[in-house]
Amino acid sequence: MKTLIQASTLNALMLGNFDKTVSVKDFLHHADTGIGTYTGLDGEAIFEDGVAYKATADGKVSVMQPEDGVAFGTVAKFDESVPEVELKNISDIETLKQALEPYVKDDQNIFYMIKAKSVFKTMHVRSCFASEKPYPTLSEVAQDQREFHFENTRGDVIAVWCPKYVNGINLPGWHFHYLSGDKTQGGHILGLSSDDLRVKINKIERFNLTLPQDPEFAKRDLCEDLSAKTAAVEGAKK
Repeated sequence: MKTLIQASTLNALMLGNFDKTVSVKDFLHHADTGIGTYTGLDGEAIFEDGVAYKATADGKVSVMQPEDGVAFGTVAKFDESVPEVELKNISDIETLKQALEPYVKDDQNIFYMIKAKSVFKTMHVRSCFASEKPYPTLSEVAQDQREFHFENTRGDVIAVWCPKYVNGINLPGWHFHYLSGDKTQGGHILGLSSDDLRVKINKIERFNLTLPQDPEFAKRDLCEDLSAKTAAVEGAKK
């Protein structure tokens, strides 16, 4: 049985809880693949093959150190032995979601993680600048995000699918990040296209949540429905 390991909650992140929840070393102790963000909302996190990468708003990708902090994220020990699925003619992110639907529709009460390889015809990603205290909300940060467009880029999409009942704890549905094969391009995916996408899908039946220990988190009202604001941030334009 596979376990999805999560640091903090989405609503906490939305409200500006950007402090360190867990170190990179501890976060990846039982995992090697996933997505998230770092302390201060400093870039988009892509975890692949046990290495923590950071895609920042200056368009660069760097490797994080074991002692660096993860503010929010989801990781798992990815099973590479599962059969590969081939998806053709993916024209945009919605087409990809529709193509993946048959693989999640029969059990929408568990979690899924995918790794998808391709030479992408187009890849549209974003990242945000690091924030300093007092932290703004995620909606405010997203107004100053930076977007990047790549063509004919070879790399991996790493994505997590969450069920609807975890709304507020995580994002229901798909959340996609990208990392190029040469580790120079990456970020949160806003759009993509591919003629031929090779996908491995992991079903995840167990969930492990680590909550922040800082005083700000203790005072947060995490019961507010932030679905509309979250949806806006997911596709926010600078």
